[in-house]
Amino acid sequence: MNSTWAALILLVLALGGVVIRKTYFALPLRELKRRAAKNEQPAVQLYRAAAYDNSLKALLWLYIGLTSAAALVLLARILPVWASLLIVGPLLWIVFSLLPATRTTRFGIFLTRLVSPPLAWLLNYLHPSLDRGAEAVGRRYSANTHTGLYERDDLLDLIKRQSQQADNRLTAEELAIIEHVLMLNDQSVGDAMTAGKQVKTVLADDTIGPILIDELHKSGQAFALVRETRKGDFVGALAFRQLGLESQGRVRDVMNGHLHYLHEEDSLGQALHAFVATNQPLFLVINNAGEYVGILTITGLLQQVLGRIPGDDFDQYTDPAAVTSRHTQPPDTEPEPETPVKTEEEVVESA
Repeated sequence: MNSTWAALILLVLALGGVVIRKTYFALPLRELKRRAAKNEQPAVQLYRAAAYDNSLKALLWLYIGLTSAAALVLLARILPVWASLLIVGPLLWIVFSLLPATRTTRFGIFLTRLVSPPLAWLLNYLHPSLDRGAEAVGRRYSANTHTGLYERDDLLDLIKRQSQQADNRLTAEELAIIEHVLMLNDQSVGDAMTAGKQVKTVLADDTIGPILIDELHKSGQAFALVRETRKGDFVGALAFRQLGLESQGRVRDVMNGHLHYLHEEDSLGQALHAFVATNQPLFLVINNAGEYVGILTITGLLQQVLGRIPGDDFDQYTDPAAVTSRHTQPPDTEPEPETPVKTEEEVVESA
């Protein structure tokens, strides 16, 4: 009878070890460290032992193996073979299939928090030996962990799942940017361009003054195309931002006379390369017949690639004081102090 109780106690202890291991590694170590740095419980307590990573895994597997093996030896002595198999089979299923697939429980967290201090104390002394052993085993028997990703669609599916994850901390804007960038070469210049009918045109000999500036402002476009005659070819582009109240003369005096072209079927990846290679803010878009069909600006390209241009409405980039003030912390606010948490390297050094 004593052997039976001892075997049952050992089995319970082995299952407890499995629950503790599951709780420690329910989150990636880097996420557990982030939460501990923010003084979140129970991450602070769990990280003290989890920081030892492979050493903790080795110690827990050693504990689970010894307790379960001892329990099975005792059961084999006091029970028939068939009875031992009826106990061992479900136990193995629980340990290797059921428990790892379940969520962490309040009991598991309570138990893990309870054993964390003694485990951290023990690992402080055993870490060098356990870590060397775990590293040797890992080099010899562990296969490289596969990401589960094979092509772009797998990444897009991951982004969708991430947006629906309850503890997701990536903003909708960040996820949208990632998704748009992945779709870069599936989009064409024609998808991002401004159609030719919507583009403001002016003549090279037009006089720059309040009337012209007001017309360009009302168009809402950053650029106007310049023709020599009303039905002639384009000879340049006029940037609205270059005009001010003091601007005068004729359009040809301030226009950019260097025109560059993209095909409407070029991919946005090709267009991005063209902007980088030429350092031009605007391209005329043509079709297979070489006819003008629209324009593509660097702003339009980035909006198509990123979904929207990140940032606020700040535009005082010519004012050093204004730029500096954006990064100057107000004197009446102080950053919240962070709870110091040892890194993995510091844990090793202290061991």
